[in-house]
Amino acid sequence: MRVRLLITAAAAALLAVPAASAGLLDPVTQLVLPTCGSNTYPFAQFGDNHAYYPFSNNGFESGTNGWSLSGGGYVGSGNEPWYTNGWGSRSLTLPTGASATSPGFCINLLDPAVRMFTRGSAGGDLQIQVVFRGATGNITGIFNYDDEIGSGAWSPSDRVSSQLALPLLTSYAQIRITAKSGTWLVDDAFVDPWIAGG
Repeated sequence: MRVRLLITAAAAALLAVPAASAGLLDPVTQLVLPTCGSNTYPFAQFGDNHAYYPFSNNGFESGTNGWSLSGGGYVGSGNEPWYTNGWGSRSLTLPTGASATSPGFCINLLDPAVRMFTRGSAGGDLQIQVVFRGATGNITGIFNYDDEIGSGAWSPSDRVSSQLALPLLTSYAQIRITAKSGTWLVDDAFVDPWIAGG
């Protein structure tokens, strides 16, 4: 019983380490709690004060670079109106049945969460998933299913969170976005790797 309490206390202490201190920890801890660099608050004006970071080509300004598209998806003109990346003129277009998978991005145990801006046909359905992958690119899990319902206007998506469900032996993650119905525009996707903002 005492051993179990010690292990539980050690695990709790590890999870309580703030991001700023992670660089001082040993390499094993770095594998469990990598510092992913949350440093921006793109959704603060919508009441979400979590710190996020943009991953590579998250706003599609480099076209499809890093993204895999299928089913007729393409990068076209149009940007979310809040310009949370600071600038931009392009976004991802997904007609019904099309999907896109993002470049890999950094995650950690505490709370890999994703959020983006979307504009869908009124009543349209957009599925957002997070695909977890191991060091060799193998899938270790698919979590965070979320369906967005279109309104015809740009809006932030729901905050899609794993709730500490990071699979074992996961090295990185990707977003997979699928237009189940309607036509969708997607722009400026962000990741929050920590359980609390700031």
